[in-house]
Amino acid sequence: TTLNVYHSQFAGTNKATAVTWMVGDEIGNIVKELKTKGVAFEHYQMPGLTLEGDLHVGYGMKVAWFKDPDGNILNLVDR
Repeated sequence: TTLNVYHSQFAGTNKATAVTWMVGDEIGNIVKELKTKGVAFEHYQMPGLTLEGDLHVGYGMKVAWFKDPDGNILNLVDR
């Protein structure tokens, strides 16, 4: 398990990722399973990333963002 801690101008505002899970190659399957359980994934426009379904793809990685019930931003990454 990795906890990603970083400085952000948005800290405390729920506009920055709070928790990252490194899930490896299973990211696509995990996203599909979470969707069946009602998780709504966030879609952002970010330089260098393209949106493929609910996965943001670019820079050699795939990332999916979603929010918890309190509005904290969480993500999955294929690392």
